[in-house]
Amino acid sequence: MGILKSCSPTGLGCRSLAILAACGAALSAGVATAQDASTVLETPIEQMPIRVATDSGMVEAVAGANDGPQLVYSTEVGLEDAPWLRLQFEEVILSGDNSLGDDAFLWITSLEDGAVQIMTQQDLERWGYTSAYFNGDEVRVELYAYPGAGKNRLKMDTILAGPPADFTPFSLCGADNRELSSDAKSARVLPAQCTVFMIDDATHNFLTAGHCATGLQVVQFNVPLSTESGGLVNPPPEDQYPVDPDSLQWQFSGIGNDWAYFGVFPNSNTGLTPFQASGVFHFLANAAPPVLNQTIRITGYGTDTSPSSHNSVQQTSTGPYEDRFGDIIRYAVDTTGGNSGSAVVDLTTGLVIGIHTNAGCTSAGTGSNQGTAIQDSNLQNALNNPQGVAAEADCNNNGVPDFVDLAQGMDDCNDNGILDSCEGIIVPGDLNSTNTVDGTDLSIMLASWGAAGGSADINTDGVVDGVDLAILLSNWGSLCDK
Repeated sequence: MGILKSCSPTGLGCRSLAILAACGAALSAGVATAQDASTVLETPIEQMPIRVATDSGMVEAVAGANDGPQLVYSTEVGLEDAPWLRLQFEEVILSGDNSLGDDAFLWITSLEDGAVQIMTQQDLERWGYTSAYFNGDEVRVELYAYPGAGKNRLKMDTILAGPPADFTPFSLCGADNRELSSDAKSARVLPAQCTVFMIDDATHNFLTAGHCATGLQVVQFNVPLSTESGGLVNPPPEDQYPVDPDSLQWQFSGIGNDWAYFGVFPNSNTGLTPFQASGVFHFLANAAPPVLNQTIRITGYGTDTSPSSHNSVQQTSTGPYEDRFGDIIRYAVDTTGGNSGSAVVDLTTGLVIGIHTNAGCTSAGTGSNQGTAIQDSNLQNALNNPQGVAAEADCNNNGVPDFVDLAQGMDDCNDNGILDSCEGIIVPGDLNSTNTVDGTDLSIMLASWGAAGGSADINTDGVVDGVDLAILLSNWGSLCDK
């Protein structure tokens, strides 16, 4: 059992300045099946449930030791030679109150690369009482609590571990022409081992293939190269986002009817949404166009054995747009298992015209891969009726959910959960530029009104008080003065 001797969050870009300053659900393994040219490409990544049976019991910080958070429990869990781990929490009780700044938290560290994830009770709920994916075969889990805030408990029964991978590429259109890429609009999702991409709806949510829907749990950006044997390597926790299951809408009923639409919660370390972190997204076409010699680009996280270090990392390829039939589109662009859910982009316009879902190409260069056209009516209905976090209000149209704006300090001076800017409320300021807040100006001028009259300029701003009063009073109904 390791004990953290010092707490150094340098470089995390962390979500909670208070925490940093003070520091100074079951998953099933995928089963590979034989495939023909029309079958789907992916099954969830294989992962092994490992019994760990660790329990802190009820623990609390010692009163009087210090005012900051204290390490009250620490444990290390893992599986020898596993390429990655993910924690599953059976029970976690974290005492304290976020509004008072004394809420307990977990500090999870990969012993492989030092990656850290910080989790409060709210973060655990959003992650479905699981963690991000961590590289390596062992992680340290620490529980920090504040004196006097109450009792805490950390209990784990199992963790998930990744075994060595066995990959067989599918749907290459002749020679493999994929190249490594770094498009911030696309991400890997686990355990489905599919591709997802960020879109231009109100809060910049995600599309992918419907047959990936049961494995949509953690969206990963900035995915590193895999190991030399093809084992997955995970990005740091600040590049991983938990999927909101209440946001998920999907359909999987054959080629052309295979799509999923969903949103993710902000990152538990940075507090940012994926859009806030990258600022980029795909624009959707209204419909897949007729075939007119267009070139298609597909970017995704397909399997690979040549070299194995490129397995399930982002690669991109282009090829001809070949056919459109109803809600099915076809194209001769290299993909493999793991590419399902990739955006099908028409390079003529730069717009997404569909979602890649199915194999079809052969190593001899015949056939074509296939996807769901963007105009699918059920998909369009879902896009027009988002759910869960995907439907969060964005009343100021800044591309960020209002609850994130509020959490990051945007004004809600009447504490009603609605941004002041969306209610027409002006937070008390200095409308008449006197370097004195308006409430003070009003108090001064109203107190002197009876004695000095409207021709005076008691605050010496060069404007007679009567005009000042008219300006301030005309806005007073929309002021929120605490």
